Amino acid sequence: MYANNPSVSIPRRVAALIGPFAGGALASAVAFLLLRASFPDRVPTHFALDGTPDRFSSPAAALGQYMMIFAIEGAGILAASWSAKSGRISLRSLCVFSCGLAAATAYLFIAGMWAASDSGDSVMEFSLLQLPLAVVAGGAVAAAAWYLSRSRT
Repeated sequence: MYANNPSVSIPRRVAALIGPFAGGALASAVAFLLLRASFPDRVPTHFALDGTPDRFSSPAAALGQYMMIFAIEGAGILAASWSAKSGRISLRSLCVFSCGLAAATAYLFIAGMWAASDSGDSVMEFSLLQLPLAVVAGGAVAAAAWYLSRSRT
């Protein structure tokens, strides 16, 4: 069903590859709306290697940046799908990768928003433990997507 072959229509290919990023963007937007009232005036949008914030934006600009990152990831996956040689990279593999990447990205954005909520003017720190947790969450979602795609074929 997901192998690179001419029977997979372009709209179906695009939907399969972009769907996970749309879902991640939706989850991030819902978390943003739920936490919006507790954000400070400036929301951290980038963190140094030690977990301290080093770039800030307004909450609305932060949400825009998050959505732009999902769009860039989706565009990259689409480009990879059209440049992949048939037989070397299947559409299923790219879909599984998309699911994992979107889940890890959404996890990091939501964890960052959660940490920023109720931080006020105090210095907020983003625990570096969140990075391996995002990889684990993305890997779990990717493994589930792989299993589900195998059972459907």
